[in-house]
Amino acid sequence: MASRYRLTRILRNKLVAGLLILVPIILTTKALVWLFLYLDSLAAPVASAIFGRSVPGIGFVTTVAVIFLTGALFSAGPLRSLLEGLETMLDAVPVVGAVYGTTKKVLSGFGGAGGGSDVAFQRFVLARLPGRTTPGFLMGSFDLEKRDGTRTRLLTVYVPTNHLYIGDVVVLPEKDVLETTLSVEDGVSMILSAGAAVPPTIRERFEEDGLGGS
Repeated sequence: MASRYRLTRILRNKLVAGLLILVPIILTTKALVWLFLYLDSLAAPVASAIFGRSVPGIGFVTTVAVIFLTGALFSAGPLRSLLEGLETMLDAVPVVGAVYGTTKKVLSGFGGAGGGSDVAFQRFVLARLPGRTTPGFLMGSFDLEKRDGTRTRLLTVYVPTNHLYIGDVVVLPEKDVLETTLSVEDGVSMILSAGAAVPPTIRERFEEDGLGGS
């Protein structure tokens, strides 16, 4: 029985790991194909008007140039501030802001897992909220300095509210966040299965496990 559960858990984790790898790749590929077709439809007529004939590869060159310029212009300086301002405005739009902001956080978390990203999901945790305890993912921590000079360590936790891709970021004191030995992949499986894939035992993580709160 135990061996069957371990095999099921391994297969489930590999399936989830495959999804976490494939979904960002598929979304990125579809976005690039759409961008290429769109820019090619704009650049091809312009190139034909200028050179008097079609220019092979003009769509590809234009797409690469647009992506490069976007990264160069919006990664730093005043245009980065402009982009952050636009994202703040999007956050204020019902539905659109929630979908855009949360999807960006989730995909950043997936893409950074194991890759050194500052916004990657660090660990699967159980967050104690008023009236309930809910699964979530530890994102980071910070010290809150109070008026009297004392400091309190707070943790930021991403709590999915609609399967995985819509959720909230909550800020809680350390005592209200139970860190577990469950992997991020196990946590994703648990949430996507609506709790059906929960293991029979979840062990609380302690500092001696080597991965305690930082």
